[in-house]
Amino acid sequence: MSGIKHDADLETVLATFWGKANEAQAQGKEEEARSWLEGIVELDQSDPGAWLALARLVPDVRERMQCYSRVLQLSPGNVEAKHGLRQARREL
Repeated sequence: MSGIKHDADLETVLATFWGKANEAQAQGKEEEARSWLEGIVELDQSDPGAWLALARLVPDVRERMQCYSRVLQLSPGNVEAKHGLRQARREL
């Protein structure tokens, strides 16, 4: 039973973090949005959507490549991640 509560608590925290990230991004606060997304991927490293959203906000090309690569590990057919990774490689 405690595992169910833990999972429910985690889902609540993740939903809150997503809300905060989306709100910050809508307000043009990219650094704040990035911080919330970093919190999401720290808590749930298996969420390709979080990694993809983070990749869009990471200014460092190598970090962006790592995010896109993680998306492709989790979701090999992700077209946006494939395109983003190719674009990031050209930036090196």
